[in-house]
Amino acid sequence: MAKLSNNSMAMLATVSVVGIFASTLGFFNADLCTVEQVEGWTSCASIEQQRQLGSWAFLALSIIGFSVSIMRIKKQK
Repeated sequence: MAKLSNNSMAMLATVSVVGIFASTLGFFNADLCTVEQVEGWTSCASIEQQRQLGSWAFLALSIIGFSVSIMRIKKQK
């Protein structure tokens, strides 16, 4: 029977990839925003900027997670 081990970095990286996929599905473009901007509410440009920042953070987290996971596997062999 195969030995099961907890690989938290790979799990974290996988969740990050899913986050990138979800962000891509919910693509948001401030130029196409049809709602009038009301004072006190978040602007469309701010929402777009936050989503892009989140996507880049998920990408970095997934690359780091998979890299650490692969390095651990190679180190064990």
